Order: sequence, then C-alpha cells, then structure tokens
Amino acid sequence: MRIKKVFNNNVVLVVNDLKEEQIVMGKGIGFNKYPKDLIDTSKIEKRFIFNNKESLNELYTLLDRIPLKHIELASEIIEMGKESIGYKLNDNILITLSDHISYMLKRIDEGLFFRNPLQYEIKQIYPDEYKFSKKAVEYLREKTNKDIPDSEAAFIALHFANAHLETANMEETLLVTKIIDNILDIIKYNYGIDMNEYSFDNTRFIAHLRCFIDRQLKNQAVDVDTSLLELVKIKYKDDFKCAEKIKNFLEKTYNWDVSENELLYLTLHLNRLSTISNKK
Repeated sequence: MRIKKVFNNNVVLVVNDLKEEQIVMGKGIGFNKYPKDLIDTSKIEKRFIFNNKESLNELYTLLDRIPLKHIELASEIIEMGKESIGYKLNDNILITLSDHISYMLKRIDEGLFFRNPLQYEIKQIYPDEYKFSKKAVEYLREKTNKDIPDSEAAFIALHFANAHLETANMEETLLVTKIIDNILDIIKYNYGIDMNEYSFDNTRFIAHLRCFIDRQLKNQAVDVDTSLLELVKIKYKDDFKCAEKIKNFLEKTYNWDVSENELLYLTLHLNRLSTISNKK
C-alpha cells in the first residue's frame, strides 16, 4: 500500500495493490512521508474506501474547500456512531458529514441558525440515530468551543440514516422520512392513538415501514400468501380499512402500485400494532 498524497501528519491518501484509493488516518501516519512511499499499516486507525471515481472527485473538491480539521471531526463522529449505533455505514458519509459540519460551523460564526422542519419526525423515525446525534452535538461543542444548537442533532441523524439505508442520496432519505411520517399520521387518525406512547412497538413498526417503502422504491415484491387476504379482510376489518387508506394515499400521492401482497403485509402489521396499543 503506497502513499498517493499526504494531507498532514495524520491523514494520507493511499493506493492498495488492487488500485483502490483510500483515505487512511492514524497518529503520525503521514509524518516524513512522500508520494510513492510505503505506508505503515500498523498506524492505520481509520480508513475510508471510495468505490467510484465520482466519490473520489467529490472528496478532492471537499479537501480543497474546507479545513482538514473538519474532515477529521467528521471521521471521529463516524467512528463513535459506528460503535454506538452498531451498524455498517457507507463510506460516503465522510464526504457528506464533513461538508455539513464545515458549513454548520461557518453558519454559527455568522450567527445563522436553522431548525430542521422534520426534527420531530426524525426523532421518531430514527430514534437510535437521533439519540447518538445528541451526543455528537455535545462532542462538537467540546471540540470546537462553539454554541452548537440542539437542532443539529436532527441533521446529523439524517446523515447516519442515509449512510445506513444506502439510498441514492439525501433527497431520497428525506422522501422516505416524509412518507413514513404521513403514514403514521393516517394510523394515528384511524385508531385515535398517540404512537409515541408505545416507543418499542412504534420503533419496530417503523422498521417494517422502512422495508415496505424500500421495496416500493426498488420495485421489489414481498412474498406473502395472498389467499389469506379475504379472511384477513373479515377478521381484521379495521386494520384492513387503515391499510387501504395507506394504499390509496400512496397511489394517489406517489403513483405507486401497492400490490395485494403489500396490502396483506400492512394489515397484519397494523393488527399487531393496534392490538398491543389497545392492551396498553
């Protein structure tokens, strides 16, 4: 593994034997090193692999535009997030989160503060990411000595959700978030329940919704025996009615074709949710 570019004593760009370019970080890893030198792999503490030229070009542009210390801050938060949340992340989060942190710090210096319009929804739909991101905000306050607002937790949580869901871009993650929020509104109206009261069951149901929406976006089918649909219509009448409302909303708003398989899938999960809610 040889060095392609040294950014500072702790951050270098390297190329491995497979011609993959990676950003590697570690204390003193770039000290007294030059292009084409071999890297001391024992010093690597973090690495980010970019699988396409477009991502690499974005990284190069970012390195020219923002301070390297902001990229190092993002890297530290990403490593903390991996350990705290416990799932794999797309390495492109280094680019998107670094850019966000740098712009956020610039806004704070200029006295500009923005509230995320989806803050409540993000907190509800991505509870693990939001919980960690509150800690990330505290960490950023300590490292930068700046008065970073609590609202930044919602923005950071979205970056983690986006990197985990592996959607095409942040716009798609925002779309998924808004769709889930709309579906939850339909459910609240239909059953007259406040889903926030049942956090564990709410989180589990939202996980099913994420899978459902992901299948719709990717035009994938769910494997459910639809011969049960007629029985379910009768046995779980209210739940089927709610599932139909969700189906009609999605078809009308997003022009989706929600199959009978998905309708049955939604009804069964709604029944589980409503049954638990009624017991409580």
